[in-house]
Amino acid sequence: MNIIQKQIFYILLAITLICSNCQSKKQDRDALTSLIINNLSTNGSDKNKSLIQLDVADLGGSYTGKCFDTFQLNGGNVTPTAYYNTPAGGAGGLLNNNVRKYAVSISNCSELGFTSGTNFGAQSQRPNPNDNFTFRMYTCDPNNNPCTKSAITAAGF
Repeated sequence: MNIIQKQIFYILLAITLICSNCQSKKQDRDALTSLIINNLSTNGSDKNKSLIQLDVADLGGSYTGKCFDTFQLNGGNVTPTAYYNTPAGGAGGLLNNNVRKYAVSISNCSELGFTSGTNFGAQSQRPNPNDNFTFRMYTCDPNNNPCTKSAITAAGF
């Protein structure tokens, strides 16, 4: 599958997921299926250690952000790239704009200056609270722990 076909696939997948979420408050399982398929497609070759989501906080050049790592689904490891390619993880970069960016990094969250690693378990996060999908989340913000230059660069700003 070439790059254009992949982009078309992800756009169609995102549109399908958005439309199906508008019809029902019940959590659908398409995002979980997408996560599993994306994880299988990396075939253990993913060198990325984290997924970064950074937002512009103000016009003064401040950012707020989250960094995710240690993804697991039903006890098995999930790669950051696999989650990045799902709508919840940034749809492979298709959701990037001038205010919010999603990116994967070969550095882990601590190396990028994020702090406060928190475990999120199956009861608190998507793709479905009833599934065993877990990860660790770290944060940065202008008030408590400013986002480092390395995190800002890794996110693509």
